[in-house]
Amino acid sequence: MPFTVSPPPHIKAGVSVKSLMWSRFIVLLPVCLASIYLFGFPALGNLIAGVLGAVFIELAIQKTFKQRVTIGDGNAAYLGLLIALMVPPTVPFWMPFIAAVFGVGVVKHAFGGLGSYMFHPALAAWVFLKLSWTQTMVPASIPQLGGFSDLIIENGAGFLVDASPIAMIGVLYLIARKYIEWRIPLTYLLTTVLLVVLLGDPLSYVFTGSFLLGVFFIATETSTSPITRNGRLVYGIACGFLTVIYGYFTGNYIEGTFYGLLLANAISPLIERSTLPKPFGGVEA
Repeated sequence: MPFTVSPPPHIKAGVSVKSLMWSRFIVLLPVCLASIYLFGFPALGNLIAGVLGAVFIELAIQKTFKQRVTIGDGNAAYLGLLIALMVPPTVPFWMPFIAAVFGVGVVKHAFGGLGSYMFHPALAAWVFLKLSWTQTMVPASIPQLGGFSDLIIENGAGFLVDASPIAMIGVLYLIARKYIEWRIPLTYLLTTVLLVVLLGDPLSYVFTGSFLLGVFFIATETSTSPITRNGRLVYGIACGFLTVIYGYFTGNYIEGTFYGLLLANAISPLIERSTLPKPFGGVEA
């Protein structure tokens, strides 16, 4: 039997990278439709630009270096869609395109491709845009969950993903199919809610589409989160803690989500190493 050495994620039999990525992509489509309904043509243009930028750079890199073309597995398209959802509708089309090129071309492929990167490409791309075009990346408004209608269509949405929080209900399918492991999102949610309540901040500014995207899609990225069960619990707590600390002191829980998750990515290897189970019959380090 051949012994194969490859970077994570190591998918169990019956689940492929292709099915995992395209399932996540499809689950995000209702959010895309809500953003197009709310913001119109600019939202559609940004979504298309993000996906095209990601697919273009992946194809260009793999053709240039004579690698196996993998755009069919959906990872590039999924990352491009994530990046596009994380920008305001007012940004020009070329910004999500450039961000997707940076996220997939530099953060993903320069570090070895799928399974080898330390930081989530969509998070790194968002920070790249935020630092490069700070004023353009400031949303026109900050969403607030004032009633049930805001879950359906959030008229105060600042980023495309904030258009309809309830549109991400498809994550229940991903959890049921075990495409999303429950430990990270559960501890992330519980930690965030507990800390926000203890600090006295209103939860209405926390439960946005951006936060739910971070909880269910970004925090659960296999390549940037621990593989150990206890590590996932600790990682979820760390994500919640970092999100609330940043959000509380800046008053912006959307940016707190993205910056908090980026910092959590940085400590993920330490968490994983610290929670590795002791080998049977061995001694602790």
